Amino acid sequence: MESFAGEFTAEQTALRESVRDFFASPGFSWARLTGELGLTALAVAEEHGGFGATAVEAGIVLEEAGAALLSAPLLSTTAAILALNPASGLPESPAAGTTTGALDSASGLMESLAAGSAVGALALGDGVEARPTANGIVLDGRAEHVLDGGAADLFLVEAGGDLYATDAAVVQPVPTLDTTRGQATLILTAAPARLVAPAGAAHALAVVRALLAAESVGVARAALQSTVEHLRTRHQFGVPLATFQALRHRVADLYVLLEQATSTARYALRCYGTAEFAAAAPLAKLSAGEAAWTITRESIQLLGGIGFTWEHPAHRYLKRATAGHLLFGDPPTLRRLLLTFVG
Repeated sequence: MESFAGEFTAEQTALRESVRDFFASPGFSWARLTGELGLTALAVAEEHGGFGATAVEAGIVLEEAGAALLSAPLLSTTAAILALNPASGLPESPAAGTTTGALDSASGLMESLAAGSAVGALALGDGVEARPTANGIVLDGRAEHVLDGGAADLFLVEAGGDLYATDAAVVQPVPTLDTTRGQATLILTAAPARLVAPAGAAHALAVVRALLAAESVGVARAALQSTVEHLRTRHQFGVPLATFQALRHRVADLYVLLEQATSTARYALRCYGTAEFAAAAPLAKLSAGEAAWTITRESIQLLGGIGFTWEHPAHRYLKRATAGHLLFGDPPTLRRLLLTFVG
């Protein structure tokens, strides 16, 4: 059940197939992901140690990561990279603040993230304040729902609408519904930091919304594929379940929902680096998040008795979709935001 096959180049199609095979192979590790495939370097400019691809290629990878329910900090690290990317139109990092540990300029941070030697995470929200001291800038406050916070060693923290880099946060892992992806709370007490993206927090939020939309498309697609395969092979009254018209109608509705979400998510990533991205990203998050949540819930129903078992992965897809549905703006919040772009 592949959609929009014609919109990709041969190279992008080959990337999708390679990543899909990689996530399905045994012996997966972060070292292989960053070294063998170089997925964290994909959307990084060549002068910063990357391959010079675009946000579209990053989205292709995250669709497959969502389909595989990847349990690795790929989305958070990719989001950190694109939040720092000069191609976003943000100003270059000023020579302000201080460096903590191995932290350097924004370009240096991107090189570390691209190489996989550092795992990045975004800490967004209004719970942190930055203040100048005699030794430079420090951060105080608390950031919640930090994706992959327990695995990260470099944090891009929002304070006053700016993005600061620090590696001095106290990390408190928190239990979540989705056990395939960790979240954490960051506690910052006079944490040394460096200003890396003035007024960059809004862009960072748009980035993570767009990437989460791409991942949600992969989650929805995998759940629907599993459901369709079950309906084709499971027999009732001597015929496949897929021959029953009521079930066919339900699946058709879900497929339309998936196609809408797919086109919206991919369009948002094509808008990366343009003024339209600020509106396209929350729209993609809204469309893909609701599609994934609806499809994974319906999938459990359509799978019948097996859909309610722990052995079947349907519940894992539902949990990933539910978490993604609520993170970085629930539907009412996103709808109110999108209204501000109308007029």
